[in-house]
Amino acid sequence: MITKDRSKRTRQILTLVALALLMITICIGASFVTTQWFSKSQDDWSHDTPHGHDWLHEELDLNEQEEIAIDAFEGDYRRQRKALLNEFESRVGDLRQILVDTDQYVPEVDVAIHRLHEVHGELQELSIQHYYDMLSVLPTEKQDKLRQLAVKALSQPE
Repeated sequence: MITKDRSKRTRQILTLVALALLMITICIGASFVTTQWFSKSQDDWSHDTPHGHDWLHEELDLNEQEEIAIDAFEGDYRRQRKALLNEFESRVGDLRQILVDTDQYVPEVDVAIHRLHEVHGELQELSIQHYYDMLSVLPTEKQDKLRQLAVKALSQPE
């Protein structure tokens, strides 16, 4: 009788362990599929993201000389962009604080929005200048590819 109870208890424990392993496997699988799906949905103009630089190099099929030519001005672009993004976030914070502190549309809101648009415009200008810098060092067929990517990016709202 004791052996039968132990055998039954062992089967129950093994069944629970198997179910737990199955649930863990399902969770890992779901995480993997979700990650893959979200990663693939972001194949737009992402040159400015950490993976964007590599993505653009692959899209344009850059050779070593072309990579070196682009990398010559890439560091300066990234430093300027980072400074502008920091300023942009600071100005978003200013606007956020006005929205928290006031119950109606006050002139300070207009000023904060205008200041935010100034930095946004500077970011756009910097990105477009970077685009032209890249065009200047690429051969004609890769310039055409870069133009196509830029046009596609401009047609994608963020």
